Amino acid sequence: MQQQDLSGLRALGSMREPTEIPAWMIAQCQTFGDAVALALQYGKKTLDRAAGAIGMSKSHLCEVTKNRKHFPMGKARDFAYYVGNMAIQQWVAHDMGLRLVQRPESPEEKMARLEAENAEYRSRAA
Repeated sequence: MQQQDLSGLRALGSMREPTEIPAWMIAQCQTFGDAVALALQYGKKTLDRAAGAIGMSKSHLCEVTKNRKHFPMGKARDFAYYVGNMAIQQWVAHDMGLRLVQRPESPEEKMARLEAENAEYRSRAA
């Protein structure tokens, strides 16, 4: 599987792995748009900045939260990294009667993650 370049998001949001939101909060969401709004609120991110960070117009993302437009799934990973949580992924799983299970990290993936974290810490210390 090809790794996606998330370097542009480093300056805009958290680069830690997105975390899960408590299941009871996801269960409160009636629609995908509710899950997008929850992701923004839980991640303490504004709609304007999130839209810019993932390359979407503010108006389109606003319409997504109102269930008037679709969220491009190709941007779901960037959105999760930017807001720092997996609310939209969790909602899709919940809506299907499933739950997310994190796959184990391969040694190569772990090495790449640690190297990226190390580089980030070094740049902050410089």
